[in-house]
Amino acid sequence: RLDQELRGSWWVTGDCCGLFCAFITNMLHFFAFYVQMKFVIGPWLGVLSYTGIAYSFVMMMAIISHNVCRFTNPGTVPLSLQAPQPLDDRTQREYVCKRSGVIKPPTAHWCSEAQRVVVKMDHYCPWVNNVVGMFTQKYFLLFLFYTFLCCVFSLITLASRAWLCSRRKLPEQRHLFSPSFCKPDPMDVVLSVVNFVEAILFVLFTGCMGTDQYEAISKNTPYIDRLQGKRGKIRPIMENLIDVFGEPLSFRWLLPLQPSEFARDQFSQMCYDTYDHLVKSSLEHRRGQGVEAEDEIDDNENL
Repeated sequence: RLDQELRGSWWVTGDCCGLFCAFITNMLHFFAFYVQMKFVIGPWLGVLSYTGIAYSFVMMMAIISHNVCRFTNPGTVPLSLQAPQPLDDRTQREYVCKRSGVIKPPTAHWCSEAQRVVVKMDHYCPWVNNVVGMFTQKYFLLFLFYTFLCCVFSLITLASRAWLCSRRKLPEQRHLFSPSFCKPDPMDVVLSVVNFVEAILFVLFTGCMGTDQYEAISKNTPYIDRLQGKRGKIRPIMENLIDVFGEPLSFRWLLPLQPSEFARDQFSQMCYDTYDHLVKSSLEHRRGQGVEAEDEIDDNENL
């Protein structure tokens, strides 16, 4: 099976920017969690309150989705799957990687950071230090979704704290939080402001990236193909989503689980179909060269 390589370990180590950005992404999540539990949720509602548990769950899902996306093979074509030769120039250009010589199924592209051909490649994202491709797009979407929820949550709690503390003189509000909640020390103020700015920036970032992903999925066309003026087959968006998540709609869409057998079989089929097409093209090209060679011999004999 062609998907055996997908089950092994994977880590893009050749991009220093990606390594740094992925590390910072994790640290920013833990920083926000610390500020929320130490200065906002903890003194207000309690760390083990329903709100605290809900935020902890969403934050952990964001971290897990991020790291699963980072360390999952995005759908690389095996290096052993070299294209048959000879081929005509058009087929060579469209279906063969000029850098590695392996086949290129439709929507597959060479990634310079990963140094591999990736099926359904959308783009390389330094924030997850990996290629967003056939087997990582789901995790990337989950990372954006849960990070967006974390940021919205932080904005709401920080804004609510400011509003409640501005009304703390009202007798009916005094029992809602501890006295220290509305008497922050300088460290509390600085970290809360940083958390607020961080939440605004990443709400915008994840919102924009999510919108871009929605466009790519709805049009069934990865980002690189859109840049090249290509367009995928027009289908209902639910069919495209099933391709991305690897299975029909269920609660599993919200969980960063391993790729389904359906997705793995689809990957293998795309590679086999492309390879079979190239074998046929190579045979036809050889026959064409043979006919040309015979005609050339006949012309020389006539001379």
